[in-house]
Amino acid sequence: MRSKAVILHEQGKPPSIEEVEVLPPETGEVMVRVAATGVCHSDYNLVDGFRYVPNLPQVMGHEASGVVKQVGPGVHTLAPGDPVVFTIRPACGVCEYCSNGKFNLCIGSGGAPDPERSSRIRSKGKPVYHGSATFSQYTVVPENSLVKVRDDVPIEKLSLVGCAVVTGVGAVVNRAKVEAGSRVAIWGCGGVGLNVVQGCAIAGASTIIAVDVSANKLDFATRFGATHTVDASAEDPAQRVSQLTNGGADYAFEAIGNPKTVLQAFQSLRPGGVCVTMGAPPEQGLVEVPMQPLFQDRTLMGCSAGSASPRVDFHWLIELYQGGRLKLDELVTRQRPLDEVNEAFEDLAAGRVARTVLIP
Repeated sequence: MRSKAVILHEQGKPPSIEEVEVLPPETGEVMVRVAATGVCHSDYNLVDGFRYVPNLPQVMGHEASGVVKQVGPGVHTLAPGDPVVFTIRPACGVCEYCSNGKFNLCIGSGGAPDPERSSRIRSKGKPVYHGSATFSQYTVVPENSLVKVRDDVPIEKLSLVGCAVVTGVGAVVNRAKVEAGSRVAIWGCGGVGLNVVQGCAIAGASTIIAVDVSANKLDFATRFGATHTVDASAEDPAQRVSQLTNGGADYAFEAIGNPKTVLQAFQSLRPGGVCVTMGAPPEQGLVEVPMQPLFQDRTLMGCSAGSASPRVDFHWLIELYQGGRLKLDELVTRQRPLDEVNEAFEDLAAGRVARTVLIP
């Protein structure tokens, strides 16, 4: 199968759009026609070098929805024509973590595959490393990387559910377990942060404070349910959050992955408060927190992939969308063709968009 794909050859340089060959799926694998794929900040982190990439060249993309094109031997839960959403954490279903319901921590799905053995994508005849590889018209992934979803919602509208939405809302519902009436603050109002904002609104938080340095992003946050905004470039955000909450937040969320902002979020807590960080961290990121605040029952915790169970959580998130309580359409500031991926990265870096969705 011939396909266009976005390939990153070198960090610090724009990826290229190339024609590749997508091989048929093998045992336990599924070929998907990608309907829509979100441009996530973690994708941009690979380009700008914020996160080290050991396997290059690489087909990019992970946040997407699509339709099953073909299934390999041994695939039992999916069939051609099924609408699917990609998961960012494949779950084997049988390892220790999966058996305990912690599917986002699965250790049974293996690490980075060897392109010579595992790649189903060829560029100029050579295998190219890839994970979900959703910045492509077609891709091949393991069956456990996909969740079949209902067919009464246009599949291209669900591309953000598997990453930005479940990571943000999941951090609120699954990890922090925000209670109605809580006072919360969110550092970083990109795609994930906006979903933390709306997750807190859905959970019934009474005070929702959005913290960012971008006026555009703070405006987006207001549309998604923020009751207050703080420009972190103009004032001390932790101090301002403490003032707005009369002593500190019950819950603070850090959706950036920056040690400085993690510490600010932690410092904004009242005694007994909980700080959750879910931004993708730099390889050598280090956070130091003072011990005295911890002695007053404050908690600092991490959250990966929304601490989600995709085969459960994706469905109720889609139901919230159908009921008008979860904003998906509003998350998409702009749609672009695959050829404009680098323009999409420029928009993201400049804070001009909540999310750009590529339509391969």
